[in-house]
Parts: sequence; structure tokens; C-alpha cells
Amino acid sequence: MQPSDVLRAMSLSALAYRDIQPACLSGTLLEINDPKTDIQCFLRKMERTLTITFRGSDSHQDWKTNFAFQKKKIPYGNTASKIRVHTGFIDAYKSPAVRDTIHDIMSDEICQVKICGHSQGAALAILCGVDLEYNFPDRDYEVMLFGAPRVGNNAFRKSYNKRVFKTLRIENGNDIVTKIPFI
Repeated sequence: MQPSDVLRAMSLSALAYRDIQPACLSGTLLEINDPKTDIQCFLRKMERTLTITFRGSDSHQDWKTNFAFQKKKIPYGNTASKIRVHTGFIDAYKSPAVRDTIHDIMSDEICQVKICGHSQGAALAILCGVDLEYNFPDRDYEVMLFGAPRVGNNAFRKSYNKRVFKTLRIENGNDIVTKIPFI
């Protein structure tokens, strides 16, 4: 990851809170706005690169998602797995309006995927990164997180780190969000 990539991810994460995305950004833009979960996600496709940006908490529904932090098995592979994730985040990400739309856009021509988000958006970016790497392993993934809460238990962290090598997590040391939930 280059410094310019990080600055772009920071800008996109901030822009995700705007109701209207600027036309000056290059590439084809697809907006996901799931009324059921109130998750917003912006997909920008430029040549062979897909950039996925998740918006953070911005509504009452988002806070309901944030506080649904019971542990839940992650839905991949081994059913005897010890991997557990935040129920609210995984349920929001797995919403058909979100996950299925992202999977549908993952054409063979895409060779690089950059995923970013702030706060709740960073949590969704983590889940998206591991999901896409699991289902589309032949791509180059970069995940950039700003103020990300904890998404899963230690078993999830280990599994994520084995799959998604290029992850940058930026946090303010005094930000309580990056230390919760305590799972």
C-alpha cells in the first residue's frame, strides 16, 4: 500500500457520509443503500480495480446493529469452527442487498479489490475482505480500516490474518470504539 492509497481510502471513507457522491471521482459508481439494515456502501470500478467503501454509523438503525454484539458462528467452511463474530455486523453484511450485490459485481476482469471504511464501516470492510478472499481467492485484496471496532474473537483474527495479508488499521489510541466489543 502506498501513502496515496491510504489518503484515497481516508477520503473515500469520509465521502461515504455524504448523501451525494462527487462526480469528479473516476470510475463507474454503484451505490448500495439497504433500507432493511441501513447499510450504505459505494462500489467504484475503474479498469481492473474495484474499490468498496462502507459508511460508518449514521442512524438509529446503525446503532442497533452496533449493539447486537453477541457472538455468532461465521458461516464459512467448518461447522465445528471456534470462529465467532459480532452478530450485528455479520447480519448486516450478509444482507442480500449488500453481500449479493458485491458478489455479483466480482467479475473475472477484476484483479484488485480495495476495501475501506470508518467505524462500523470498517467492521463491515473486515467482513467483506475475508468473505471475498474466501469466495474469490485469486484477487489482490487491500483493506484499510479507520477506527474499526473488534469484529470477532481471537480465532477470527487469526483466520483473517491468514487470508487477508494487506490490511492497514488506523486508530486513535484514545478511541473506545477500537477496543469494543470485548469479545
